[in-house]
Amino acid sequence: MKDYLLISNTKDNKINDFYLNLVSSRIKKFTIEKVSYRELSPRKAYEWELTSNKLVSKLKNIMSDFQNNYGIDCNFIKTTEKRKKQLLIADMDSTIIREESLDELARQIGKEKEVSFITNEAMNGKIEFKKALLDRIAILEGNSIDIFETLKKNININDGARELVKTMNENGSITVLVSGGFTFLTEYLKELLNFKHTHANSLQIAKKNSQKFEITGKIEGSILDKKAKLDYLNKYMKKYNIDSNDTICVGDGANDIEMIKNAGIGVSYHGKLALNKVADIHFNNTSLLGLLYAQGYSDSEIIK
Repeated sequence: MKDYLLISNTKDNKINDFYLNLVSSRIKKFTIEKVSYRELSPRKAYEWELTSNKLVSKLKNIMSDFQNNYGIDCNFIKTTEKRKKQLLIADMDSTIIREESLDELARQIGKEKEVSFITNEAMNGKIEFKKALLDRIAILEGNSIDIFETLKKNININDGARELVKTMNENGSITVLVSGGFTFLTEYLKELLNFKHTHANSLQIAKKNSQKFEITGKIEGSILDKKAKLDYLNKYMKKYNIDSNDTICVGDGANDIEMIKNAGIGVSYHGKLALNKVADIHFNNTSLLGLLYAQGYSDSEIIK
């Protein structure tokens, strides 16, 4: 196993010699030797290979202060010699896309306030996901499926998502989108971003007397929750004979906890406190390109 210190900021692109020298001097203080950094992306991402695990525990508090003072993400990455992962599993809402899809559907019918409240409680682990999902879907009952198409037109893909999926696909990795959201959107994103597999909940639709299709406010089949996300991680590891060390998972809420805990690298992307407690690394100032930097990819290897 090897340890790396990764610092990154793609929001402001502000990492300069001042910050690099500051980090290097702090590492040198504990190693009593000069450790050179590797530039992954100019002004955005740099890493140092650490010579000892003991160094990590001593540096963590110092680098936490550095992160809080300067707004630069600092992450310690423990990895095998083979850093580039063979399996990516990503959450959808507030991870691959900027929006919470259920909240956006509710916005279209004037129910955003009541739905977003339940969403926030669920993401922070204060409401059990299954109950939160069913309560929110019930609010959509009787509305036309036209709101699905409107949502597709208005979602925003988070920065770095396209490059993340494309680069991992091109390097032979399996890319999977697993969401507690809905299949109409995950299937759309599968085509748009070229995920190899997608899984989500299926909203029940019925044709009414008007011959228009409406949302019934119910789910078809079983509910995809945090246990199901873990099950898909295990399923794809077994299917493709991939070791857990060769996996990377990313999400932002309590529903992602189990898959994040069991991944080789578990990433919290602008995550809630419940997820931050179990994630290996955290990105608050870095786009989804951070997942590639965490695997040792440099800009010259990232496919746009």
